[in-house]
Amino acid sequence: MNESSVKEIKITLPEELFSLFLPEETRGHLKKAKIEFLRALRSLIDARIAALEKKETTSTRTRKKVPIK
Repeated sequence: MNESSVKEIKITLPEELFSLFLPEETRGHLKKAKIEFLRALRSLIDARIAALEKKETTSTRTRKKVPIK
């Protein structure tokens, strides 16, 4: 799907109106889902940092020249 075929619609509702459409239990689930999504992003970032740090430590090993006869 190319960018020109993607449309985005954003609806902003005041908290009072939002609570009329969604029950309290649903809002609680959505809040927990948002937190879990952010935790997933944090784990991806942590994994990428660890991979970069590992790559950095393995590439900084000292090399020894071996004469070729």
